[in-house]
Amino acid sequence: MGKIQFIWSGETELPAGWALQTHSHDFFHLAYVQKGRLIFRADDVDYPLSDGSLILIPPGVVHAVPKDTHNLCTQYEVMFRVPDPQLQSLLETKEVLILHGAAHLEHLFSYIRMHYNSVDPLCAPCTESFLCTILFSLLTGSPGSEGSYAGYVDSSRYSPLVQRILCHVEKDCSGKYDLPGLALSLGLHKSYLCTVFRRETGITISEYINYHRIRAILITLQYNGYNREVPIHELADQHGYVNASYFNRVFKKYTGITPTEFMTALSKGSDNPFQKYYNEYLDLKRYPIKESLEYMRGLKDVSEKSVLSNNGAAE
Repeated sequence: MGKIQFIWSGETELPAGWALQTHSHDFFHLAYVQKGRLIFRADDVDYPLSDGSLILIPPGVVHAVPKDTHNLCTQYEVMFRVPDPQLQSLLETKEVLILHGAAHLEHLFSYIRMHYNSVDPLCAPCTESFLCTILFSLLTGSPGSEGSYAGYVDSSRYSPLVQRILCHVEKDCSGKYDLPGLALSLGLHKSYLCTVFRRETGITISEYINYHRIRAILITLQYNGYNREVPIHELADQHGYVNASYFNRVFKKYTGITPTEFMTALSKGSDNPFQKYYNEYLDLKRYPIKESLEYMRGLKDVSEKSVLSNNGAAE
């Protein structure tokens, strides 16, 4: 038995105003949009698709294409089961998968459509290999493939969706915060993203973006040797803070001290408590978000202790 059991494949056209009624099935449903725009609704979440988009609906997931959510749309579809245990284990741990910008895979869908039920001994391994190529492209190139583990926090206790958000933020958080853009890139509604993220982490997505930016600045300061020729506000600008007063407020909110107090504490030398705590915190150790925030805010306490220690030594 091969890795893939094909059920059906074809090229379909969805006229504007036509609806795919709500249903589910016990096999995988893979769709590739050749031309047009539409929305797949799966488990009450909307996934906008356009030219070159892929979507994989796992078995048991209730899905539909609501009426009036698309124009004239043509797509390739493949329905299949996965008897191979190894491939099955990869796919069963995933939610709905989305991949945009997959036009380079279109010729594979065309081949599968024409040959998926061929009895030619040369065609069968080709169609199976081409579908596996598409599936692995989904697994490695979809938003969900950005990794289960964020670089700055321990995300193992969070849901796959929150892990995807964390990894997406880490990928690029230096530009303007764009929640609609984040939602679009993940194929989900922004309200749903915000609700799930806050419920699991206790903070908003924008708060996490600020935490991530501040930590990135602290890491840059650590590894550039605290170069005084690169002012902290210049680093802030590079990480998305174009307004200095706003950056000062955010920095103090997350660390408990101002940028000036922070740089002063760093200048005390490598043996002071602040420097040791700072290096330990930035030693790429990862904690869940709540603990990570508490650790960052601990910079205030150790800064005050460092000042008291230095005052005592001066006396």
